[in-house]
Amino acid sequence: MLLTFRVQNFRSVRDIQELTLLATPPDAGLAAPLSHGASLYVSPLAGVFGANASGKSTILRALGTLRSLAATSSDARDAARRFEPFRLDPAARLLPTRFEAEFLAGGVRHVWGCAYKQGEVVAEWLHAYGRDRRQVWYERDRAGVRTLPQVRLEALAIAVAADPSTTLLALGSDAGHTFLAPVAKALAAITPVRVAPGTRMVNDLEHLAPRWSDELTLLLSRAGLGIAGVESGGEGMRLVHDARLGAQPLGAYGESDGTIAWLDLLAALLPALDRGGLLLVDDLDAILHPSLAAEALRLLGDPRLNPGRAQLVFTARAVPPTIAESQRWYAVKSEGATRLAREPSGPGLSPGELAHELWLAKRPPPP
Repeated sequence: MLLTFRVQNFRSVRDIQELTLLATPPDAGLAAPLSHGASLYVSPLAGVFGANASGKSTILRALGTLRSLAATSSDARDAARRFEPFRLDPAARLLPTRFEAEFLAGGVRHVWGCAYKQGEVVAEWLHAYGRDRRQVWYERDRAGVRTLPQVRLEALAIAVAADPSTTLLALGSDAGHTFLAPVAKALAAITPVRVAPGTRMVNDLEHLAPRWSDELTLLLSRAGLGIAGVESGGEGMRLVHDARLGAQPLGAYGESDGTIAWLDLLAALLPALDRGGLLLVDDLDAILHPSLAAEALRLLGDPRLNPGRAQLVFTARAVPPTIAESQRWYAVKSEGATRLAREPSGPGLSPGELAHELWLAKRPPPP
């Protein structure tokens, strides 16, 4: 589970910004047990709201880039090659991008982070926390790798010295390293979900049918989409619609954009409720009806329906009424840079003011 995420010098983010999902009971948190017997309370949701071009999507893109840097060495090389610093400050272009995530893996609290420039990882660190102390598993910079002897990173340290364009954690994932692979797997569970218009086949629903057929039928039939159930056959999974002559199956190409978007979200969300992981959804309310978006948020917030402790970080234009204040973040622009705030920014132009200013600008100058 993700606890906190920090980002600096990435796209519209200049200064360090932190998104936290830590919760204080009983404030909308799920209990996450630790290996030494204690528990943390972690929010399953974080919504990022704000005006157009305020940097909402940048936060999700940063989380997706963090995932790439940790998952596999090839993904890490591609991510480091796409160096995207804050470009409105000449000094920022000379500095590295920094990511840091605090998360749970195997009941242990970890902190992993890295700093990279164009095609080069210039720093990386992995720490683990026990009941009362911190262990520095490794720290890496241009001078070399410093590590705990029991972590046994000698071969990987040699490999990363020969190829500084990737991360030590990603190399450990590729090698199936005893200590590093489970940590990398936890970060690789960050999953961007594309919820978008377009009537296309939803192939992911096929593997959902055996485990989730009853739940799919319930969620689809109660959504007010005119769907009576789900049918599997030679043509794959089809949705059965109420019709004048009785229930009729309809292929995915005949479904509405909103229905396909709801199916896309369910295809990612339902398995995550079992296995856990962090889902990233941009513009949740751009195509989904607010009631459907709210239903997805309720599924995640119910411990009985979310045994895997799945999480969702999303952006939206409007704040859903079902999301707690502690789960709301606002992307605010100041001097061209995005910052994360707990309160929305001050009011901009009121309705009609922009048109009035345009009318004033077009008026001929006085004689």
